[in-house]
Amino acid sequence: MKISCYLFGLVLCMHHLSASADVTNASQSGFVNLPATGNTNSAYVLCDTSTNFGLSEKNASNSNQSSVGQCAVSDDKLADSPMNAPLDGFTLVGIISRGVPIPEPYAAAGGEEFATLTDTVWHNNDTKECIFGTHILMKDQTLANGKRWEINDITRGGFAGRPVAIAYFMKPKPSKNYGMPESLFRAGRTYTSVPYVKDGKPIPDLQAETASPKAISKNQSAAVNENWVDFTTDISFDDADGVTRKMTSMLYIKTTCDQRQPEEKDGAIRLRTTGGNGQEWLEIDVPGLVPFGATIEKY
Repeated sequence: MKISCYLFGLVLCMHHLSASADVTNASQSGFVNLPATGNTNSAYVLCDTSTNFGLSEKNASNSNQSSVGQCAVSDDKLADSPMNAPLDGFTLVGIISRGVPIPEPYAAAGGEEFATLTDTVWHNNDTKECIFGTHILMKDQTLANGKRWEINDITRGGFAGRPVAIAYFMKPKPSKNYGMPESLFRAGRTYTSVPYVKDGKPIPDLQAETASPKAISKNQSAAVNENWVDFTTDISFDDADGVTRKMTSMLYIKTTCDQRQPEEKDGAIRLRTTGGNGQEWLEIDVPGLVPFGATIEKY
C-alpha cells in the first residue's frame, strides 16, 4: 500500500504518522555535517553515545536518558506532530507512506508487508534547502525461517554534489501502542552499512573509494560516497536480543534543493539487516523521495 500527498490533502496522511511519531547553522540546530570528503578516520559520525547499539537493556535508549547524542534535535512542536519541521522556515511539501514487502524466499508468501515506511519532505524557499525525513514502524510478521525481520541500517541516496547535514528526533515518552522509538547510533556519508561488533569500534574505519561499493562491509570499514547517507539503528517487532524497539526515531537529512517538489526514484532507500543477532544479511530496496534531478546508482 502506498499513499502520497503533495502540498494539498496532507490531512489524509496524518494518521499514518501518529504512531511515531556546510549547511547553515547545522551545529546550533542539532544537525551535524557529513562532509563529502569524509572525516579524518571515518565516513561516519557517532550520534547516540549512551547505547550499546541496542544490544542490551542496560544501555538501550529509554525515557530517562539525559543524553541522546550530538545529532539529536529537541523541540516541543516535534512531539506534538511529526509533520512539523525540525527547523524554522521549512514547509511540508510532500509525504509518502508505504508498506514494505519482503520477497520470497525470505517471506513465506512474497508480498507480505513487514513495515510501514514514511518518507517526508520539507522545503525552505528562502535558503533553497530541503529536509528529508524517514520513519519506519515494524509490523507483526514472521520471516520464512521463523525469525523476525530486523532493520539495522537505513540508507538513502540522491545527494551527490550537495552539502548534507543529519539529525534525529526521539520522542521522550513511549507510544501507548508501540513503546519507545529507537535512537540513532551513528550516521555516515557512505553507501556501505557496517555491522556492529560487540566490544568493537563504534566508528568504522575509512576505506578507499571504489567504483562498486558493497552494501554491507565485511571488514569494519566503509568508503565515503557523497550520493548516499547511512543511518545505523536497531528495530524489530520482537528483537531477539530482548531489547525491542518497534520503530525508529524521525531521521533527518538536510541538503540543498532548487526545486520545491522532490522526485520519487526506485531504490532510493535501502533497508538492511547486518546480523547483529546472528541473522543473515538482507537488503530490501524501496522507492524514495530525492532532490529533483538526483540520480540513484544500481550497484
